[in-house]
Amino acid sequence: MTDYTWAVPSWWHERLGWDRLSESQKQLLGEFAFDIWQLGRHKKGAIEEVKYDGRLIVLDNGSRWEVDSLDSSTAEYWNFLDDVVVIDGKMYNLEGAESVDVTEEI
Repeated sequence: MTDYTWAVPSWWHERLGWDRLSESQKQLLGEFAFDIWQLGRHKKGAIEEVKYDGRLIVLDNGSRWEVDSLDSSTAEYWNFLDDVVVIDGKMYNLEGAESVDVTEEI
């Protein structure tokens, strides 16, 4: 399990009674804070490789994105070095004005 407790700002510790919480409660709050922190954050890059008939896209920054099975036929035709941006689970190809649903591979 990844420790996301760092995502809870220290100024919230007193309000939450951080010292009185169990480790599992701290972990749950950390996961929630991390999810909220990621909302609306975008990631931009260029396509390094499209693999497995469009089911996986690798960007030039090394991130790997699993494409929803319903969208793989669209992603399959995206090209090396196309610029893309990922916002809230959707990857937009800025070259062709198309989008697919994605999940970052961890």
